[in-house]
Amino acid sequence: MRLDFSVSLSAGAPVVGVDGEVDLLTADDLYEFLATVIRQRGPRLSVDLRRVTFMDSRGATAMLRARRLARSLGGNLTLVGPSAPAALVLRAVLPDQDLAPPDRTAADVRCPQPHPLG
Repeated sequence: MRLDFSVSLSAGAPVVGVDGEVDLLTADDLYEFLATVIRQRGPRLSVDLRRVTFMDSRGATAMLRARRLARSLGGNLTLVGPSAPAALVLRAVLPDQDLAPPDRTAADVRCPQPHPLG
């Protein structure tokens, strides 16, 4: 199983590119990478999923955990352009998640402000 990450900036916010299979064997690596980016570069970021070739529920759970971490620190995590395999799982596991379509890039999507609690 292969999973690669990259980090770039768009409008001053980090964009994490994910390339490969996100599953039982790689989901924890993805979460740890996202958590590191959130802690080192700030809690507002986008995750570009256009190059994800496979995702299972563990991958979606890693995304959910990272989104919770970002929100707990006053930011948000936006999922951008999920591939068909990623979108299928994300829509099942995170039905409330607004998924930017695959033809949009991180530059097209701004990280929304978190909704106030209460």
